[in-house]
Amino acid sequence: MRSRKFIAGLGMASLLALTACGGGGGATEGGLGERDGVETEAGLGGGEAVTQFEEMYQTAVDGGQTTVNVYTPLTATWPDVFAAFEERFPEINVEPLQIVGAELDTKVSQEQSSGQRIADMVITGDSGAVALADRDTFQEYRPFNAQDITEDPQFSLEEGTLTSVSASPRGFVYDTRQDVGGAPESWDDLLRPELKGKITMTDPATDGGGMQWGDLVLNDSDLGEGYLKDLAAQEPVISSNTAECHNAVVQGRAYVCIMGAMGNYQTLTRDGAPVEITYPVEGGNWATYWYAGVVNESENADAAKLLAAWLNTPEANEVKAEAGHGPVTNAEDVELPFENPADVPQFERPDLADVTARQRESQKTLSSLFS
Repeated sequence: MRSRKFIAGLGMASLLALTACGGGGGATEGGLGERDGVETEAGLGGGEAVTQFEEMYQTAVDGGQTTVNVYTPLTATWPDVFAAFEERFPEINVEPLQIVGAELDTKVSQEQSSGQRIADMVITGDSGAVALADRDTFQEYRPFNAQDITEDPQFSLEEGTLTSVSASPRGFVYDTRQDVGGAPESWDDLLRPELKGKITMTDPATDGGGMQWGDLVLNDSDLGEGYLKDLAAQEPVISSNTAECHNAVVQGRAYVCIMGAMGNYQTLTRDGAPVEITYPVEGGNWATYWYAGVVNESENADAAKLLAAWLNTPEANEVKAEAGHGPVTNAEDVELPFENPADVPQFERPDLADVTARQRESQKTLSSLFS
């Protein structure tokens, strides 16, 4: 089988739901909040982890840090994630700002240069996070519960300024109303004559998920530039962003968005959209990895560190999965409504420190192919 079709249902039977512990927002003996249906020790990763989180929480609250300001493109898809954090740590509110790409980079940089810092944390994709880290935007912070990824050059920087917090699976989101001779299940399927002019994709020549995908395919030993040339000959329609890519399919203006995001797909199917998703496995696939950085000299740095650590707990992994994001660590007892990106063959990725430079080099070829 060349691809895998995801199950859209979200009725997870996670091992985290061991006991019903009362309604969310209450307080446990150690000051932590309770989360409905989630046992605290299992949810946070064990007894030692609970102690660590209690100490971090107390430090933040004692310092008057009752807010953590997060700049991220994930505001629209992660409201339940941030709400779950507030349930576990009820004296701290998450204030997310929806901001993307160059605008995010400019705003954070201006705050740093002026000393008028608002952001306490940034959560964004690989190239954007690395670009900010290269300008000393973030302080060194290695969460105690994520040592395996903070020591892995594909998930963190040597300086310890970024920590991966999720992996968003990507696939082909297609229109179930259109008959084009069968659903696309592999990269080669996209080259079928009947799909010419019916493909949409986010721009691989500009920063973002499109460029990430284009760089991975361009540097793949099996696909490479030859495949991209063949795909360009299919006359794909370039969408301005991932949401527009999905909308083109929902509205029938395209048959398939080849950079479909799991979170967007789950939202669309919950709303009754006539779409399905396949995950091409033959030749490899990809996921968008998201990284968190605690801003240097931010007002609520301790609260931001608490959030960064919590985002890789088993209970956070469960809530993120409902938003279409897979885990990067501490997921042994978490059931997902889709295949974990870690269990599916992926395109070979560069080390995080090399992402920006390689994408910039790839951009030249991608621009010439898809201009």
